[in-house]
Amino acid sequence: MEANRDPEEMIICPYNHAHHIRRCRMNTHLVKCKKSYPDTKLVECEFNFNHKIPEPELQYHHENCPDRRRVEYVVYQEEGVDLNKFPVYNIDATAEESWDDFNTPAYRPQEYCERSGVLRHIEVESAAKRKDFRVSERRRLGELNNRKPGASSSSYDQEPGHSRAVTNRRVFPEVPNRVVIEERTPPNVTELLERLQIGKEQTLHSQVSRT
Repeated sequence: MEANRDPEEMIICPYNHAHHIRRCRMNTHLVKCKKSYPDTKLVECEFNFNHKIPEPELQYHHENCPDRRRVEYVVYQEEGVDLNKFPVYNIDATAEESWDDFNTPAYRPQEYCERSGVLRHIEVESAAKRKDFRVSERRRLGELNNRKPGASSSSYDQEPGHSRAVTNRRVFPEVPNRVVIEERTPPNVTELLERLQIGKEQTLHSQVSRT
């Protein structure tokens, strides 16, 4: 069969036996070579159009053509025989949910950036326009920072239909009020310290009196 043969194999041109052409290029070569040999009377094979045969030998070639099996296999194959060794089954993958049912306003990135603390910049304008834009950005960010505590940094999120998802915050257990425990020295230790202090004072007094 032609499909199972080596496409790089060199075969002989039927119009000129001195032409050795690769099998993958033979079709193009035959079209050009036929114009160079208009007196050569060759007919095409019914099983492979690259086969150019003299008309008296055509019947013999049809009986022994190597590509005849490929055509007859398709024509005379048994009905009801599935030739596909790896059939593809149709699986019903109908989705139960639809992402197009949400009645949500469209996201407007330009308006969102103007109302939130997003640092913006431009690159394709003149130097004067870039300078004015930086001044306006500083003024806008300053107004956002001067808002009272607890206010959202973006009024865009406060519009109906827009809500910002609350991130999962770690909740720490409440720490009970610390109880200050007064440290008390045992009585015997306190009495011992008082005796040592009295002994030091008496010793110091005796030394002073001697001098």
